[in-house]
Amino acid sequence: MSTGHPAEQNGPATSLEINPRETGFHRLNLADLFGNTNPVILEIGSGKGRFLISTAQERPDVNLIGIEKSLHYHRLIHARAAKRGLTNLRLMNHDAFLVLRDMIPDASIAELHIYFPDPWPRKREQKRRIIRPEVLAQIQRVLVPGGSAIYVTDHQSYFEVAAPLIEAAFRAERRIPGPNDPPRTNYEAKYRAEGRPIYEVRFWSVGG
Repeated sequence: MSTGHPAEQNGPATSLEINPRETGFHRLNLADLFGNTNPVILEIGSGKGRFLISTAQERPDVNLIGIEKSLHYHRLIHARAAKRGLTNLRLMNHDAFLVLRDMIPDASIAELHIYFPDPWPRKREQKRRIIRPEVLAQIQRVLVPGGSAIYVTDHQSYFEVAAPLIEAAFRAERRIPGPNDPPRTNYEAKYRAEGRPIYEVRFWSVGG
């Protein structure tokens, strides 16, 4: 969603943060991280944190991890979460693929959400898209049996490439959000107000 650089930390991480520069790139123990065994939701590219914050407030019986590469947005989410005293949320300011590959345990994520990722429209940049085979392989690895995921974009040409990749790897269902569906992110609220079409794929882990 955003393209800023990872944060340089100037002190010990708060309880909201997971800093791989301090912990190292190793598999997290999510039960230890949250102090419980509640289901874990992972969002890749959290933007201003609308989905993370609202879900953490509305669903106290789940844990959430948000990965956002933009330092500006990471700090914004952190401030909003801290103000609300949320304890079921952890934040990471790093490259999502590296976090997914190296830090998220096998069969540990109940839901995975990707909203309006950067479409990287230039041909030479498209290898950086988050929907690509090596990322989808990691998503399959980290989802629990029957775990679900969702990819949403307003970029039709990206969707036309990404949706078949998802469908080849998962049980999947394309969907167009209806007018009564509440916007999940600030981007979605803005784009729907502008009348842009929104494209969505929901998918589930093999065996689910």
